[in-house]
Amino acid sequence: MPRIQDHLRKLSWIAADRFLLVGYGLVALLQIRALSPSEYGLYALLVSIQTWIFVVADGLVLQSIVQFGAERSQRPVLDGTIAVLYAAAIACIVCCIILSEPVLSLLFGEPRFANVVALEAILCVATVPRTYCLRLLQRDVQTRQMFWIDAAWVGSMSVATAHGITTGWLRDFESLATVAIGGIALSSITALWLCRGILRFAKPSSSMMKRLVTFGLQQMSAGAIHTSIRQLDVTVAQAFFGTAAVGTYQAAKTIFRLFEVALDAAGSVVYPAVVSFHHTGDRDALYAVVSKAISAMFVVSCAMSIGIWVGGDIIGTVLGERYAAAVGQLRILAVAGVLMPFMLSSIVLVASGRSVLHTAMVVCGALVGVMCFIACGVVGQTGLFPLGVVAYYATVSTGDWWTLRRTGVLRLSGADLFRSIPDALSFLKRWSK
Repeated sequence: MPRIQDHLRKLSWIAADRFLLVGYGLVALLQIRALSPSEYGLYALLVSIQTWIFVVADGLVLQSIVQFGAERSQRPVLDGTIAVLYAAAIACIVCCIILSEPVLSLLFGEPRFANVVALEAILCVATVPRTYCLRLLQRDVQTRQMFWIDAAWVGSMSVATAHGITTGWLRDFESLATVAIGGIALSSITALWLCRGILRFAKPSSSMMKRLVTFGLQQMSAGAIHTSIRQLDVTVAQAFFGTAAVGTYQAAKTIFRLFEVALDAAGSVVYPAVVSFHHTGDRDALYAVVSKAISAMFVVSCAMSIGIWVGGDIIGTVLGERYAAAVGQLRILAVAGVLMPFMLSSIVLVASGRSVLHTAMVVCGALVGVMCFIACGVVGQTGLFPLGVVAYYATVSTGDWWTLRRTGVLRLSGADLFRSIPDALSFLKRWSK
């Protein structure tokens, strides 16, 4: 039976990595305060589109590194094939965005969107090595190296932000985009150095390529829709409300990112374990890992949500008067944070070959979420715009949970949501002795 204490070293590096991102959240607040909502809105479009591109490419290609990497003898061919497919996928998506720029600029009513697209291409090229190497490390749960890659990224951007604010050059979209590109480039260089011993590429295999694309298309459909709700909601806000409103909404989402960091951290640990236990047929270990992960995240998410509702005014003071509307939006987003732990059940569905069922839940959730976004846009209610995110997570999380139970893949109950509390108390009691 898996025990937390047996994996404390790896978990401690993951915790340190998440603390890095949380710490950078404080730096992000300083960035928001330094820029006007309209300038920060342009940066929000840049980062959101970049994130969407890489999540789509990750689902289409990169996740196969973990899914099919159990056989070590096949890894050179697998890694080489994925490297080619991944670079090609990123290039195709970026080219489509560049060609669509005139239409998107007209739709968004933002003449400077051309600047966003130009910098987007540079940012994506700088990001490719980082994301590829992180997946290689995730396959073997090499959490220490993953920490240092993120440390190079977060550390360099924090130093650049501090220098830019104190000297006065960090004041517009282009300057903040330069900080982002520099940080991601340094992180990619660090990733290539740390992964130099495992970067072993063989000639791509056409038969393996077909297998990867088949799996990836199923993954991409769910991943693309999921990340569209998480990232491209700002484009809907841009179309209805303008760049300044996007900046305010992104300020709320930047703090809400704490919940997403927690979900991503849990997923990065749980997914390789679930794939392994499903492969060996160890259902007891599978149940233990998934139920403990969902429970731990649920307890933490509830505590974070309560903190945001109680301390929202303090956050508003930090952001400044220009972003006052972000506090109400953040409180609505915190409701979605409580629902996010249930999303971990989707990992089991995907690992067991039932990704189609998860995709169906994602499609339903996306339809509900988009309808909420559009309804808020039509009636002009920017303050209620985050309800689309809440509706999405409510639909997908409950749907995945219900599907997991109904298919019999894993029997989870409401009592499992709180099992981490006695487990944690028992561990602390033994540790104190």
